[in-house]
Amino acid sequence: LAQPAGGFRFGADTLLLSAFAASSLPSAPARGAKPLTGLDLGTGCGAASLGLLLLRPDLDLTLLGLDSGPEMVDAAGENARALGLDGRFRAELADVQDFRRPDPGQGFGLALANPPFRTCGTGRACADQGRNRARFEGPGGFAAFAACAARCLNPRGRLFVVHLAERLPELLRVLEDAGLAPRRALPVQGRLGQAPRLVLLECVRMGAGRAGPGFSLLAPLILYAPDGSLTVEAAGFCPPLATNPRPAVV
Repeated sequence: LAQPAGGFRFGADTLLLSAFAASSLPSAPARGAKPLTGLDLGTGCGAASLGLLLLRPDLDLTLLGLDSGPEMVDAAGENARALGLDGRFRAELADVQDFRRPDPGQGFGLALANPPFRTCGTGRACADQGRNRARFEGPGGFAAFAACAARCLNPRGRLFVVHLAERLPELLRVLEDAGLAPRRALPVQGRLGQAPRLVLLECVRMGAGRAGPGFSLLAPLILYAPDGSLTVEAAGFCPPLATNPRPAVV
């Protein structure tokens, strides 16, 4: 995929997000169901959305990617055209803090979010501004992503998130405060016996007064065997990992 020279490079966390959403969406839409629309918050070069579309060609799905970096929006558009998916995905220059539904009466059925993992001051700054935007939270932090998803999703619309496992308590609190009910969490371990570095979350935007079903903590996904090869489970869950084998945790 096209990515800005010297800028942030997408990693396995993005591919895992695509695969998690792909495995969670129904295999056959209900009879008479409307086409599905999705929102990709912080789309970068479009890898998460394009990965989802490639993994689930059966879905009648179109996606809108948002990014605050003009160079990333340009790269995302180039990648969609190169893959022949520009009729199903487009990228728009926008900040998640300011974005509102294009049509106030029509929301999105799903959203993807791979937000910056680090709070300001918790890591080394990069010379490239694009890399800094991808690594470190901006104003509003993760709450800005949660709030954008909450106001743009339809009731019962689903949000899929990838983030650091160490921040899980904070993530759950912020999501609940935004009206997004966490439904499933998939921890991701590098190897058996290691603490999870990443967590994948599925949340549902709840309507007023609707509590919905409970929360499921899934068995961890282990990426690598003792010899360093990709596990059968990881390869089955996310086939694109075979071409991008090392997870990027920034």
